[in-house]
Amino acid sequence: MGHWNPQSTHPMAQRPDYYFAYGSNLHPLRLGRRTPSLRLLGGAWLSGFELRFHKCCEHDGSAKADAFYTGSPVQGIRGAVYALDPSEFPILDEIEGLGAGGYDLRTSLVDVGDEAASVFFYAARASHIDPDRRPWAWYRDIVWRGALWHDMPSDYVETIRQVPAARDPDAERRRGNEALLAVMPDWSLRDGFDVL
Repeated sequence: MGHWNPQSTHPMAQRPDYYFAYGSNLHPLRLGRRTPSLRLLGGAWLSGFELRFHKCCEHDGSAKADAFYTGSPVQGIRGAVYALDPSEFPILDEIEGLGAGGYDLRTSLVDVGDEAASVFFYAARASHIDPDRRPWAWYRDIVWRGALWHDMPSDYVETIRQVPAARDPDAERRRGNEALLAVMPDWSLRDGFDVL
């Protein structure tokens, strides 16, 4: 069972080696195109949190996924734990919007198979939460495809699929992400990340 220290963001020097992905980076193809050093360790459960799509993205005006802390032992987020080369951490931080972009870095201990692993993940700042904002449909579907790829329980997958979403008005961005979605169902790690 994972646990969390709800204090300030952990300094970079204390960042664990392992990344807990639960949003659009859940699918290894999406993450691997950003951080190609990834090595999948397995699935994990982050206890005391709830997956919500309410983090404001100032870059594109939509909502992104958030690991929202509830403290309830019956709630949790399913995710995947990846080992990454530390040289790629700054790339991930920039893409995710660490700091000014509205995400803080958090750490927790989760079980990966029979082993406990210390992980880092991103959680939205209170200043960047808007429960009325919706994700773009392609973003929601990338998270959904990630849950499918990891063979998560059907009720969890279906909950993601039913998240209300909006059509991205940026046609070029929408087409690019829909192209990524199109290759996700049949993609495997053996295919590599340069598939588009």
